[in-house]
Order: sequence, then structure tokens, then C-alpha cells
Amino acid sequence: MEKFLKQLIRFSFIPIITFSILVVSYLYYDPFEVVKKYKSFYISGKPRYVTLNYDYVAVETFLNNHPIYKYNSFIIGSSRSRFYEMDTWSKYIHSNKCFHFDASGETIYGITKKMELLNAKKVQIANVLMVLDYITLTGVDNSKGHLYIKHPILSGQSLSDFQFLFFKTYSSLNFLHAYLDFKISGKFKAYMKTKGLLDDIPVDYDLKYNEMKLSVFENEIKTDPAKYYSKKRMAEFNRQDSIKTSSLVAIKEKQVIMLNKIAMIFKKNSSRFKIVISPLYDQIQLNKKDVDVLNQIFGTENVYDFSGINSITSDYHNYYEPSHYRPLVADEIMKQVYQK
Repeated sequence: MEKFLKQLIRFSFIPIITFSILVVSYLYYDPFEVVKKYKSFYISGKPRYVTLNYDYVAVETFLNNHPIYKYNSFIIGSSRSRFYEMDTWSKYIHSNKCFHFDASGETIYGITKKMELLNAKKVQIANVLMVLDYITLTGVDNSKGHLYIKHPILSGQSLSDFQFLFFKTYSSLNFLHAYLDFKISGKFKAYMKTKGLLDDIPVDYDLKYNEMKLSVFENEIKTDPAKYYSKKRMAEFNRQDSIKTSSLVAIKEKQVIMLNKIAMIFKKNSSRFKIVISPLYDQIQLNKKDVDVLNQIFGTENVYDFSGINSITSDYHNYYEPSHYRPLVADEIMKQVYQK
């Protein structure tokens, strides 16, 4: 706390009254829910409004609930891994002790740290479904930004530095204006959605699994797909012609070290694991050299590459937007992976 207060002094150019109000309101409202302790970070069926750091949410939820549910099976990866639904996965692995250990913009650094956390706490790791892509494989350090930075228990970062990052975000004029306007008026206004300041999309949430579903999008697609994939949204799906069909090599020396750490933890636990390379709408194939390294470390029988041009990536109906594929895609992937 002392270091955090010293960092706050950097804001001393702000009039003392204004500064005091900022600090008190930040601690009181705790908009990013990183100051106080929470049993659940979401109320199912309602909007979250302020986007949270999903890495922090996942770690805190795991620490809170593992003593109750004794998790032994984990789906781990970026936000794309959220749509591998536990009700489906549990049937393939014959366990309902499942947990979504995802994070926005997850990296191989974050995945490694989470596996090391499980190992350090002597958690039985019976099953793992690891969802990767090129971006995931490139990150070998703690992520930047309040939405992506890793939980201090993973990164070893000081709590004061961690908190100060969120306070700076809260103090930015754009966020502060939108957030206080919302809190005071009680109304969500269109401008608040610009630049990702706030979000009014309701989320279905299962605390036991730490699982989020975008039922509002699924229902709209099933009810009126033409409306969902409107002209405005279809502009996002414009795929530019390019001679680039394969990504650059992502796995280098640091990544190999981390991947081997993960493999050693799997071996120690006799884990049953599968590694899925996501089918991204950009249709860029993960570099063959990267796939070869994954095959060498984890075994060809455990690595499944769905990147590139295929029946999934050729149909925009399989995606909410170009970055995230729908649960029906994840279901088909799990079917192919586990039935083999």
C-alpha cells in the first residue's frame, strides 16, 4: 500500500481535492473489481458494463472455488477458448470437475504460469484442452494494459504496480467521464460503447465452471441471421486477398522452454491433453515449423491444426466476428479431436 500511495503522488499536479475524490471514488466503486474480494464477478443474464481483466477473474475464481469443486480438468487459452462449452467437453473426458482458465489475449507465458500455479498447489491435472493460435504463441512476457496484464500471483509483479495500472486507466478522462455518467445517471448511453469504454451486452455465466456464453448473439443468429450479419457487421468480414497463406515462425527459444515446462507438468500428472490450433477467419495457416515443434514436444496424436483454408474458415456464419468462432465450431472440433 505504501508503494501504491507513493505512485499516486505522481498525480500531485492534479488539485488536491480532485485527486482525493479520484482516489476515494476508485477505491469505493472498484470498477475493475481488483481491490475488493468477490464471490462472483458476474451476474448471469446481466451486462457487466465495465470489461474486466479475465486473467484476474479466472485466477481469483479458481482460488475461491477449487476447495469446493476440486477441479481436475482445464480448458486454457485466449477468449477463443471460452466457447468450448463444459457440458460438451465433460462428456468426452468423463469428468464434471471442469474449469475455464482463459484470459483475453492469452499468451504462452500466461498458460505456462497457470500450469505452474496448478502444479505448485498440487492440483490433480487429469485433462487439459489447450487452444492456441499464432498470437498466443508469440507472447513470452507479462502482457501490457489493464485488460491483459497477468494476475500478480502469476507474474510476480508487485500489488502496488498492478493496482496503479488500473487506477491510471480509471483516471483517464474518457473512461472517467463515461463511467461516472453511467453511475450517476443510471443510464447506458450510446457513446459509452465507443472505444470499448463500457459494454451493455448481457452475459450468461456459470460460476462453477467460470464459463461465459453469449446467448444474446446466438439467439439473434438463430432467429434472424440476416439481421445479425447485417451490412455493417459484414464489413468486418472483408477478407483482403493476400499472398500470405502462412504465419511467420512464432516458436523460438523462449517458447520452446515454456512448452517443455508445460509438457513436463502434463507428464508428471499423467494428464490426458489435446492441443487445438484455432481456425481463424483470416485463413492464415500456422507456420509448419511451429506445428512441427508442437508435434515434437506433445506428440502428433495430441496436436490438431484447424488453421488455414478449410470448411470452417470459409463460412462467416461460423463466427460472431472475425476473431471469435461460435460454440457450434468448438463442438465440431471437440467431436473430431476426441472421437479419433
